[in-house]
Amino acid sequence: MFRRNRKLTEISDDLHAPDGIEPLDLSDLHGESDAVGAISKLFDVYQPGVVFSEPITVDDNTVITAAEVYVAMGLGFGHGSGNDDDGGSGEGSGGGGGGGSAGRPVAAIIIGPKGVQVEPIVDVTKIALAFFTTIGAMFMMWRAMRRQR
Repeated sequence: MFRRNRKLTEISDDLHAPDGIEPLDLSDLHGESDAVGAISKLFDVYQPGVVFSEPITVDDNTVITAAEVYVAMGLGFGHGSGNDDDGGSGEGSGGGGGGGSAGRPVAAIIIGPKGVQVEPIVDVTKIALAFFTTIGAMFMMWRAMRRQR
């Protein structure tokens, strides 16, 4: 018999990026051409092995986990020149950027003698945060409406 709770936890802990994908280091960017190269590395993340895990067989069942993956990045560069109050002039340039990525398991696809089942992996913390955020927003709106009377 497939013990879903224990096995899904073990399987979701095994989610990782496929071999050959290196972390993106933005500290060495020195120009727009470097930025284009860094952005192109982001597309390496979107491979089938990131979203769907390798199949794992347990007894008569085969389990494949599915994940959602987020990648975000922003870059900016500028150049300028000007005069100061003493009659001198100067120019300069600069740039900066940042980015991040995250992923989380969202479902387990179980293929077995009973057919195919898709079991959602529920993030209780995310639900609790959404609940308390909603309650807080409702309280603040109620308080603002009460002050308007």
